[in-house]
Amino acid sequence: MKQKQINEVLHIIKTRIETDDKDALIETYTREIGQRILHYCQRRDIPKALHWVWASMVIDALKVEQSDYFGGDIDGVNIKIGDTSVGPANASGVTATNKDAIEDVVLNYKADLHRYRKMRW
Repeated sequence: MKQKQINEVLHIIKTRIETDDKDALIETYTREIGQRILHYCQRRDIPKALHWVWASMVIDALKVEQSDYFGGDIDGVNIKIGDTSVGPANASGVTATNKDAIEDVVLNYKADLHRYRKMRW
């Protein structure tokens, strides 16, 4: 993953959502989702055609895991992405999603990613 690619995806994300002072947080999610894409697709690079999908995946992960900042108040509300539903783990509103939520986001975009997946021999 090149910094230029990350910057392009960050630009897409910042035009879609209000970021305020969350740039470092968004960049870490962008890098993590980028690594997941590389791993799933078994590639060394992420094609430019996937940058919009990559940005959508980051936004979905942020809305699930950082709902206080990017999705509003979710007390008692489940967030649904594809066929996966995630809600608050307890009354404090803290979600117990972390890695599982990101994995679910990647798998929900499987149809978009599958076209760019390489075979391993």
